[in-house]
Amino acid sequence: MPSLPRSQAAWNDFADALKRIGEKITAPTGARGERERAEGYRYLLRLVSAAHDLEMETDRRYPDLRRMMTSIRKFKGDGTDTLYREAKLDENLVYRYTIRRGDDLFFSATVYAYDEEDTYYIVDHLIDDDLVWDNVFGQQIAEIYLSEKRPEGVRNWIELKGRRPILFTREYFDEFVDCVDRGTKRAAAMTIDCLSEVPAPEPYDEEQLEQGLQRVVDFVEDATNVSLGLSIFIGLNRIELEGDDSEIHGISERKGSMTRIEEGELVLDEDSSDEYSPEELAAMIDPKLIKNNLPGPGIQYIGGTFRLRPDEVIVVQGTDVPCRYWNLQILTRYLESGDYRHHKVGISNRQVVKDEDGGFRIYAAGEDPGTVNWISTQGYANGQILIRTLLADPLMEANFKVIKSADIPVEDRR
Repeated sequence: MPSLPRSQAAWNDFADALKRIGEKITAPTGARGERERAEGYRYLLRLVSAAHDLEMETDRRYPDLRRMMTSIRKFKGDGTDTLYREAKLDENLVYRYTIRRGDDLFFSATVYAYDEEDTYYIVDHLIDDDLVWDNVFGQQIAEIYLSEKRPEGVRNWIELKGRRPILFTREYFDEFVDCVDRGTKRAAAMTIDCLSEVPAPEPYDEEQLEQGLQRVVDFVEDATNVSLGLSIFIGLNRIELEGDDSEIHGISERKGSMTRIEEGELVLDEDSSDEYSPEELAAMIDPKLIKNNLPGPGIQYIGGTFRLRPDEVIVVQGTDVPCRYWNLQILTRYLESGDYRHHKVGISNRQVVKDEDGGFRIYAAGEDPGTVNWISTQGYANGQILIRTLLADPLMEANFKVIKSADIPVEDRR
């Protein structure tokens, strides 16, 4: 039997790898029920779409800042109000990154890279307040140089080092990020140019196809492992009503000291599990999975996995803290933000109605519970709920609890 052409063999291997990864959706650590299975396979297709943009069609000598998430392509705990972009770079080259700022309320640029043990880490970063901006006809414009050594005379510089560096930008808005797609808010205009001498791109060949397809597979597999693994991690914080249906005043409460990630390390709450010790739970989670999915500098997460019946609501109670931004949102089993095109799946500190002392209570439910502050769970019986703060000082603390809808206090109703 004649051997297959190299391109066809590469494609067949690619298809086989996707089939193998797809089996993770129905594995014991995967989907629970029909809805999660359907969303799981849709999630894999979304990852393939992202990997085509971010992995297959990239050249570190000629980088582009590509949008990572959209309203129909989400992964790794994306924020409802945040626009993310990335560019793959080469640590041996010099780049000039130009930005004309849009209508964001916060902007950051962070370089991540891999060390000798293939562990992801933060190399360097700048936020909007660090940058020297020029005012050009009322527009804020900045140039940032990225290189191993700081070029003489440049005002804005981010260090490049490590293996396979990535420039990752975040723009936060005061409403759901599809405001950019609808044209009600302006995203930043960005370009990045390689200033080093590099050869012209080679004609596309079978080796490039082979390597590109493998990068797609690696991306999809990593993101799938992350979503399932971190969901297990978040599940160490279970938020559900205690007792059976006859105990209608039972309450389950978790506080802001919950299991969390701090500086790339897993920190376990002593009460995460009755069955296992914190050390035993930590041993179940690959440390590299935690280290290789670092948040940006200054970002704090508080949250957990909820289990909710139709007649129950989650109450999130806390006190506002000085910060650039915070929000509460839901996430799916696969750490995708909720469907903000059609549901109110998040709320930010600029929208939350607070008490005179800064206290707040936000309710999460399948349908509008008639409260002053609320977000939709999209009818999920199981999901994730998360507070994300940005440059909070002091850090926020919050309590999460489940109560019966009938027990919502009168003072919190509209």
